[in-house]
Amino acid sequence: MMALASAKAQSPYVILPGSTHKLTITDHVGNTYEWKVYKVNNWTDQKDALLADNDGLGGDDDFLFVNGEFKKAEVDITFLNEGKYYAIVEEYNTGTNFCSSRRAIPVEVFGNEATIVFKDLTSDDCADLDPQFATEMVAMFDSGTQLPESQYPLTVNYRLDGDTADRTATVTFADKLLNIMGVIEDENNDTINHITIMSATNKFGGILNVVTGQKIHTRTIFALPAKPIITVTN
Repeated sequence: MMALASAKAQSPYVILPGSTHKLTITDHVGNTYEWKVYKVNNWTDQKDALLADNDGLGGDDDFLFVNGEFKKAEVDITFLNEGKYYAIVEEYNTGTNFCSSRRAIPVEVFGNEATIVFKDLTSDDCADLDPQFATEMVAMFDSGTQLPESQYPLTVNYRLDGDTADRTATVTFADKLLNIMGVIEDENNDTINHITIMSATNKFGGILNVVTGQKIHTRTIFALPAKPIITVTN
């Protein structure tokens, strides 16, 4: 059991904006529960009054209780905006004494620190009539920390030249490869394909910032040389 004062001593659980996380405590039969989320300026703040316009039930709130459910032992919360939060659950005993206990966890939602880029911005191949290839992605939690395995798989939306709708691919932690379909090849002429990352999210729906200058991969496909004519002279 963790009281609010003890929660302030914890390291915050760091997540990405837009991600949905399941918060759970032991469900004691007959007891009732109520969750609240407080946004604070720093971890020493104490918030014992919930702002009416930031209750997680809709509007322009910084977080949302999925399906509006906040009176259960297990809830799903989507954190929408950057900031520091305390997710707090109050448990009320059965009976008539209405004794209660409070537990909390600090949650920090990053801004645009989490990023995704192409590891290599160019590649090439000879025309072989295979319209697909794979290239490695680099996803970072911040400037010095790679995105851990717990955040995978990633969902990456990308476009090729001429696309009017996104194509979607899954990137796993094991190889971190983006498998790209639809590359244009021509055995008789060199072709250049541009692959642009449009958006990306982690396992929980958290947003990865696409870095300008590292979001386009150029794939060059070289034409094949003219086929030689073989003659027998003797």
